Amino acid sequence: MGTDAPRKTREKPRPRGRAGVAVVPAARVALPDLLAAWLDALRAADRAPRTVTRYGGAARGFLAWFATAEGRTPARLTLADLTPIALVGYRTALQRTAATSTVNTHLCALRAWCAWLTERDTLGADPAARLQLVRRTAPDAPTPLTDAAVNALLRAAQRGRHPARDYALLQVLLQTGLRLGECQALTWGDIAFGEKHGTVTIRAGKGNKARTVPLNGSARAALAAYAAPRLGVAPSLRAVGGAWPRPGPGARADAPGAGGRPAAAEALWRSQKGHPLSASALWRVVHELVDDGARRQLVPAATTPHTLRHTFARRYLEAHPGDLVGLARLLGHSDLNTTGVYTQPTAEDLAARLDRLPLNAYE
Repeated sequence: MGTDAPRKTREKPRPRGRAGVAVVPAARVALPDLLAAWLDALRAADRAPRTVTRYGGAARGFLAWFATAEGRTPARLTLADLTPIALVGYRTALQRTAATSTVNTHLCALRAWCAWLTERDTLGADPAARLQLVRRTAPDAPTPLTDAAVNALLRAAQRGRHPARDYALLQVLLQTGLRLGECQALTWGDIAFGEKHGTVTIRAGKGNKARTVPLNGSARAALAAYAAPRLGVAPSLRAVGGAWPRPGPGARADAPGAGGRPAAAEALWRSQKGHPLSASALWRVVHELVDDGARRQLVPAATTPHTLRHTFARRYLEAHPGDLVGLARLLGHSDLNTTGVYTQPTAEDLAARLDRLPLNAYE
């Protein structure tokens, strides 16, 4: 009786990457690593830096919340934890503490991340495919500053440690509606300065879109007072316009100007020691001026740099009723529905209208 030959068993092949290197199955890859890969892909796709930062913060917020709820660290979370139930639970948790706009920002980030994971076959099915944004009624228009509050801020700037710079900063924000990050990124070459006209070019606005905004007389006069000492000229519009840095044909934008004048590529806003000011530093400048006015009950304590943008938008529509297209161009909005919020009444407007109703016996 013959013996049976030994049975051959087939060893299941291990997954291999490029050049025969073994790879870790996607299901076992930690979610923070997959998040980092997605953010790298967004940067490679030339998404705006602020978008990448916002999406990364939102996704990390979800990971931190889920890890805490599960009693684990974010590094131990894997694709198996990225489920519709987890995403809906995070939405519910956010709704208890965050504004609707903040909740929807987080949900949009998570939907984009899950879609990316699905498109590259890391996920078999998209867990966020049916994740709904939070619905809301039409929002009230942002409350702008009153003329008295605007004047109080400008007076506070003129009394501060850096009066010319801080006054110019406020005027540029108020007269153009720039976002704080856009204003911080300005260089001397981004401004075309003339005695009778001028423009400011925002080279990387929200969504990485560029636009050009005119500079009115108030903005140019404030910039002239700020720039004149650095340019070594009198603080008149004509003198500053003639000396303003502008790279000539074929000249390098970072080439220093004559007589120590700034290069076209040099940051516009600088500290007393000559260092470029960051967005957080500009925010602190405005915050200190707001605090000064709030202590004297002249400026709402909740005023932020974005309030100046809202103030610009409301004043523009008051002067040019119905011109949403023009305002959208100035603000850098690609959707008129976004600009349309400024046609809505503010909470204060609605309260005043209710007080004037004939039904109100206590007017």
